[in-house]
Amino acid sequence: MTDEYVPLRAGAITVGKPLLFNVYDADGVLLLQQGHVVASREQLDKLYRRGLYHARHLQAPLRAATDDNVVDDRHNNIFTDLPEILDEVETVQSYIVQVHEEAAKRLERLVRRIHRIIDRDPDAALGAVHTNTIEPSAREQTLFHTILCDRMSERLGWDEAHRRSVLSAALTANLALLPHQDKLNRSRHPLNDGQRAVLRKHPNLSQQALRRAGIEDEVCLAAVAQHHENADGSGYPLGLVEAQIAPEALLLALAERYIAMITQRAYRQRLAADAAMKELVKAGVARMPWSALAQELTPYPPGVIVELANGEMAVVTQRGGTAPPRVRAILSSRGQPFNSAYLRDCRLPEFAIRRIVLPEYQPSLRMAQLWPTGSF
Repeated sequence: MTDEYVPLRAGAITVGKPLLFNVYDADGVLLLQQGHVVASREQLDKLYRRGLYHARHLQAPLRAATDDNVVDDRHNNIFTDLPEILDEVETVQSYIVQVHEEAAKRLERLVRRIHRIIDRDPDAALGAVHTNTIEPSAREQTLFHTILCDRMSERLGWDEAHRRSVLSAALTANLALLPHQDKLNRSRHPLNDGQRAVLRKHPNLSQQALRRAGIEDEVCLAAVAQHHENADGSGYPLGLVEAQIAPEALLLALAERYIAMITQRAYRQRLAADAAMKELVKAGVARMPWSALAQELTPYPPGVIVELANGEMAVVTQRGGTAPPRVRAILSSRGQPFNSAYLRDCRLPEFAIRRIVLPEYQPSLRMAQLWPTGSF
């Protein structure tokens, strides 16, 4: 084993959840590709006994800052860089909490990088959101909120500076929850009084952490402080109504609620994307961000699994405009996985989309086949 790989920590793989990174054995041989789903606890135990490793960059601590003037022009999509981006999210959040002198600069750099990679392939970015709905970690949730905020602000025509502010807020709004968030997500029990108190205080505590770290973007700070206010005045910490809430906070609030609805947790099942959007209407969310999100996602967002008229299961890989979306079939009508992800023309009757489905067991996905780099 070379220095390029390090042992995979316990808990890094969740049964039933697509892998976000490649996994290797002790000799550096690829065992599991990004998107593979380990089906059972027994299978996972056998794999760990064999010895599992991942690329060293996934474990990098607070890395040295890179040159602001260097722009990565490789034709990558988000799946290529997903593990490293998630690592950078944790790094930047740590800088802010630790009041590191480089915190503001590192946050700005991360925002620019995320925006660039989303802009290169928005369908792949939305695909990352909808293919990772089984118990995402706090870091993953943060990235997914950021992706949705980027797409909504693009749809609303906000300028670059405005968009950077809302992305900064999405990456930092839950700073005060970080020590608790994964534990809360795994819990099967109702919140106790202490946990409720933490939830209600975290918008203000997160804003205070940003100020201590030298973050002076008032649009970002307002969005962080208000991202749990509701249009009808039922939110917290101040019970503001829609006209009093910053538009950036409304976007972030909607992104968080949507991700929560489509995410499976220990205490509840997930909703399909279309069902979640209908529930948000019933909940009375602000119309402005909901309309922007609906237009961006379209009826069949990238990453959702759909049933075709011939009984096959396919993954939506590209949103449709006036034409149906692009899909790739991954399971036969008998539920058998295909050797590849086959492009289907949904304009043809046999490949017409019937509905979005949530399979009982998440199928393994070949991300490189669904969203190949350089294909957009």
